[in-house]
Amino acid sequence: MTWTEERVAELMRLWEAGRSASEIGRLLGVSKNSVVGKAHRMKLKARPSPIKRGATPQVRRSAVAAMPKPTTQAPAAPKQVQERTAAPAPAPRPSRPVARSNGKGPSCLWPIGDPGDQDFHFCGEPAVPGKPYCDEHCARAYIVRNRSDSEAA
Repeated sequence: MTWTEERVAELMRLWEAGRSASEIGRLLGVSKNSVVGKAHRMKLKARPSPIKRGATPQVRRSAVAAMPKPTTQAPAAPKQVQERTAAPAPAPRPSRPVARSNGKGPSCLWPIGDPGDQDFHFCGEPAVPGKPYCDEHCARAYIVRNRSDSEAA
């Protein structure tokens, strides 16, 4: 849909007359958002929002009648404030066995066991340069596709 001069003139006339964007859209055969966008681009006077800010929401009468009235109670005595003390430091975690590669470069980081278990550790064999794992675990972690495999897919 293009905005012809006649449509623009009609939009301006209806806008100044105070018609809603939905009404104008129905009369012109366009959407409300199209009308609002065109009015904004034409810098027509902005409309006040139909939503009242700060107004209390209206409650249906039937909902109000069904609600029980609150009973008034005597004010409760103020609660005593207890002083806070620092929590005791947590017990140190037991150390887990960690295999090392005798200081000869990076070691394999393949996890062995469940991380929640006491005997959880990493492989620790010398790692392949540029990889986090040893030869054995690289073979399991990385899949090398053959050219014939990718052509078949």
